[in-house]
Amino acid sequence: MRVLTPTLFAIFLVLLCCLTSGAAGAQVNCSPAPCVLPPTQASEGGALVNTSPIVANPLNPERLLLGSNDWNCPAPSTAGFHLSNDGGSTWSVTCMPVVRTKNYVFWPDGDPMVGYDRNGVAYIATSYADSETGSIGFVGVQKSQDGMHWSQPAAVLSVPETVPVEGWLTVDTNVGSPYLNSLYVTAVMIGPPGVQSENQVVVSHSHDGGRTWSRAQAEPIQTYPANEGFTSMAVGKDGTAYLTWQHCVGTGPAAGCKNGRGYMVLSKSSDGGVTWSHPTLMTAIMIAPSPCNCYAGLLPNTNDVRVYNYPAIGVDNSSGPYAGNLYVVMYTWTGTYMQVQVIRSTDGGSTWSKPVPVASASDAHDQFFPWLSVSSTGLVGVSWLDRRNDPANIDYQAFAAISADGGQSFQPNVQLTTAFSNPNVNGYPFNEWMGDYTGNTWNGPDFVAAWMDSSNGIDMQDVVGGIRLR
Repeated sequence: MRVLTPTLFAIFLVLLCCLTSGAAGAQVNCSPAPCVLPPTQASEGGALVNTSPIVANPLNPERLLLGSNDWNCPAPSTAGFHLSNDGGSTWSVTCMPVVRTKNYVFWPDGDPMVGYDRNGVAYIATSYADSETGSIGFVGVQKSQDGMHWSQPAAVLSVPETVPVEGWLTVDTNVGSPYLNSLYVTAVMIGPPGVQSENQVVVSHSHDGGRTWSRAQAEPIQTYPANEGFTSMAVGKDGTAYLTWQHCVGTGPAAGCKNGRGYMVLSKSSDGGVTWSHPTLMTAIMIAPSPCNCYAGLLPNTNDVRVYNYPAIGVDNSSGPYAGNLYVVMYTWTGTYMQVQVIRSTDGGSTWSKPVPVASASDAHDQFFPWLSVSSTGLVGVSWLDRRNDPANIDYQAFAAISADGGQSFQPNVQLTTAFSNPNVNGYPFNEWMGDYTGNTWNGPDFVAAWMDSSNGIDMQDVVGGIRLR
C-alpha cells in the first residue's frame, strides 16, 4: 500500500492552495485555481465502513449528513449515519435500530439514504429485511430536527411478499415548487419469497413531512431475466421528480444483460409522485465482464469485486444559462477499461446528448463508482474513483471534475487524495465487496465528495474531501 508521508502530503496541499487549518471544511485561499480540501475520515474506524451518500443542509451547508454501511453499529444493525456541523472537520454517528413486529424481526440491510428538507429537517433511510429469510421487508425512514434526536423508524415503502433493494431518497428543496419539502423514496421490490422471479421499480411519496405516505409504480412488474437496478432521483425547481435506473431486457441476446449490454432509463412525475411516466431510454451502456455476464460488472484485477452502476441524476435548478438541464453520470465498459461519462438533456428528458467522458482520453485506466451533483449556480460536479496513477491498474484514488458549460465539457481533473486504496483490501470476508456507491454534494463554493478508502491497509472507511472554487 502506497501512502504519501504526512510531510509530503502537507507540501502537496500547500502547492495547490493555502490552508489555514487541516479540516475538510478548512478556510482556504483558492484564487485563482481550485483548491483541494484535505480528506477527512468521517467514519470512526475499528470495523468496516463503506458506501457514502452525502447531502448538505440547505439552511446551513456546513451541516453535512453522510450515510454508510457501518459494522461499528451495534449488531445486527449496519446502517450508520454520520453528521458534521462544521463542514466535515468532525463527525458524530447514529445507527438505525432493528424493527420488531408481532411476527418478524427486521434488520437494517443496506442501501443507506440521506436527505434534508428546506426546513433543515434531516432524514435517514435504509432497506430492512426479515431476519429469518431476508426475502420480505421495507424501506424505513427516521427524521430529526437537530441530528441528535431521531424518530422511530417508519416503514414508508413496502409491497407485500417483496424485499426492497438498491433504493434512493430525495427531497424537494426548491422554493416555489408546488411540492416543496415533499419526500420521495424509491427501490426495486423483489419477490415473491423463495422464488424472487419478479421485480419492479416502485416510488413512495410524502407531502406532510413523512407522516403519511402513498405508493406508486414506475413501471409494470418485470419477470426475470428482465431485471431492474440502481435507482437514483432528483427534483427540478418546478416540482418535477426524475427517476433513473438500469434496465435489463427480458428477451433476446441482451436478456438479463447477459450480453453485457444494459439500458439506462428515465421516468418522471409532474404531480408530486402520484403517477409516473412510462420509462424511456436515455442511453445504452456496456457492463464490465463477470462470470455470470449479468447486470453488475466486476472491477478488473480484484477478488471479484462488483461495481454497481447507478445512473446518478442531477438537475440545474439555477437561473443560469443552462437552467432546467438534466445530467446523468455512469460508467461504460470500453472493452479494456471502465470509463465514466455524462449525458445531458435540455428538454426534460425527451432527448439526450451523446456521452461526454469526464476524464481525458489519456486516462485509459479504470474509472468507477461515479456520482454527480449540480450547484445552485449551475456548475456540474462529478467525483469518481480512478486507477490512472497505478501502472498495474489495481490501486485507486479519488478524482473530481467540474463542468461550467452545461455538461458539454469538463475542466481538468482534480486529484482529491494522494493516498492509494486497494479494492482487494476492503475488510469484507474474502475481500470481494468494497461498497455500492459513492456520493457528493455542494456546500456553497465547496464541491464535497465522499468515497470508500482503504489506505489504512485493513478495511474500507468513508472519507470526505473535495474542491473549493472561488
